[in-house]
Amino acid sequence: MTNIPNITSPTAFADVPARTATEITQAIAAGKLTASAAVAEVLRVVAQVEPSVHAWIHLAADNALAHARALDQANDEHGVLNGVPLGFKDNIDTFDMPTAYGSSIYTGKTPSRDAASVALMRIAGGIALGKTVSTEFAHRHPGATANPWNPAHTPGGSSSGSAAAVGAGMVPIALGTQTTGSVIRPAAYCGVLGYKPTYADINVAGVLPNTPSFDTVGVMARCVDDLLLARRALLDSSIESLPAPQANQLRIGICRTPFWDAASADMQALVMDAATALEHAGAKVFDFDEAGAFVDLESANLAVSGYEFARTLAHERLHAYDQLSPILRDGRMADGLRDKYADYVSAQRTLAQARMRLDSAFANVDFILTPAAPGAAPAGLDFTGSATFNMPWTSLHTPAVTLPVRRDSAGLPLGLQIAGARYADAQLLSAARTVMATMRS
Repeated sequence: MTNIPNITSPTAFADVPARTATEITQAIAAGKLTASAAVAEVLRVVAQVEPSVHAWIHLAADNALAHARALDQANDEHGVLNGVPLGFKDNIDTFDMPTAYGSSIYTGKTPSRDAASVALMRIAGGIALGKTVSTEFAHRHPGATANPWNPAHTPGGSSSGSAAAVGAGMVPIALGTQTTGSVIRPAAYCGVLGYKPTYADINVAGVLPNTPSFDTVGVMARCVDDLLLARRALLDSSIESLPAPQANQLRIGICRTPFWDAASADMQALVMDAATALEHAGAKVFDFDEAGAFVDLESANLAVSGYEFARTLAHERLHAYDQLSPILRDGRMADGLRDKYADYVSAQRTLAQARMRLDSAFANVDFILTPAAPGAAPAGLDFTGSATFNMPWTSLHTPAVTLPVRRDSAGLPLGLQIAGARYADAQLLSAARTVMATMRS
């Protein structure tokens, strides 16, 4: 199992083991643990750390325990997530829990059906522990969540609560969503693995749209095995774990463009140290040539996301404009309303061409190394951090994983991001094992 090296959140409840989902399912299968006991364990952690972390907008403790007892008593075939407590971001619909989308407009509102991702994870035996805090409509205005490593620092956004809940040991797996950097960045800040799949791999039905051209359901966990469990539950039983490749089998690109100068010295050192370690282990490491995929990429991303987001929230703009935050109304929404359809189409064409160029570039490399964020989590809770290093891979629809392999001098996690070619998720996750093992040696 590829566990996070030397990562134990300082707010974790030391008397309760922070089991991974894989450990939970294996222990239940072996008759050494029940689903009820697994839920009781995480609820003890929640009671200890939630008052300082504020990861949950709604906690369904009684329902989770009842579901766990039903699983313990059932004779049905167990799913791949049998007995695993789960968290779901507050922009992902649940039929039995409120979904407020991070906005006061929908406080206490409960959808009539589960999102596809929630239902699939329940079918696989997962237990919904509750809904995790999201920024307002998965945009920039933050919720109350604090970073479990240091509550004076942001957990990132927009999947703030999901990252913090996993990082603090309150749940082994949580779903988030990424439209720019909303899975990878908070996962990096909170010291957990974050996985943003290839665009459209995971069904987004029942997830409130932000920018449909980019919106992707992602997973936070504490080991690669758990990411694979979630992927299998969310896709199908044909999903298998590939063996970790030997380092000498890998061709690895270092991606220092186009925003390398925005990375802190610690983050730059992390990327280069990872490259050196992998090269010493036998990998072929070289500067990544993106074949022109990054040309005009940022402006195209902004044009598409602004145009779509402003229209996604047409209902709220019409009926609850005054309840939208100024940063949402006056920023991305206002920009999107100024954009013209012709500009939007031009940006979409730019992105389509860029994706083809990147496909070509990845023909010569297995994955790339790049920062997951400019650095560690910034101080304060008003700013959730920059998505500069996530935007390219979200815009270009490629899978990405952040690996918590180092802490900075202040003890805050630093995330190393790896990204691969579209639809090469299985290969990327297997390579994540090799990177983690190499960085631990």
